[in-house]
Amino acid sequence: MTPFIMRIQYWDERTIRQIIAARGSVLTPFMKFISRVGDGYVWALLAVLFSVAADVPAGWLSLGLTAFAVELLCYKLIKQTTTRPRPFRALPGIQNLVIPQDEYSFPSGHTAAATVAAFLFGTAIPVLAPFFAALALLIGLSRIYLGVHFPSDVLMGFFLGAFSIGVSTMLHGML
Repeated sequence: MTPFIMRIQYWDERTIRQIIAARGSVLTPFMKFISRVGDGYVWALLAVLFSVAADVPAGWLSLGLTAFAVELLCYKLIKQTTTRPRPFRALPGIQNLVIPQDEYSFPSGHTAAATVAAFLFGTAIPVLAPFFAALALLIGLSRIYLGVHFPSDVLMGFFLGAFSIGVSTMLHGML
């Protein structure tokens, strides 16, 4: 194992333990709710509502669908290639507070999708961009708090979401 990977693992373990130490009876239901907001069907429902109710730019829905497709394809490929165990399986004393949708941890699909959604909905209604950015950050944090992702999984999720938006924007620029 390289020194770089060892430093990431040390940081991951130290950080997740600090976040989990902040668990509390008030915060836990909120984090579970925020995590559920990051489920894929919520973004699909919001996209339909936005495309019907808001004055969205031409090509907005197509751009979003492309970005989500790129994100999902990359997410599945990376997750099946890396097969990183989830924190509650890899670290003693870490308990998961929700049941994850699959077995592996890296990257965080909830965070990647939330990043795509934050960009997409923020461009549709710019005044709400800070709200959606904060929501994406909270979704990522909730995944760590709930014990189903390491911090580096969430960071990679943000990068994957940004990458997916970039690829989608480039593809739409070529059409």
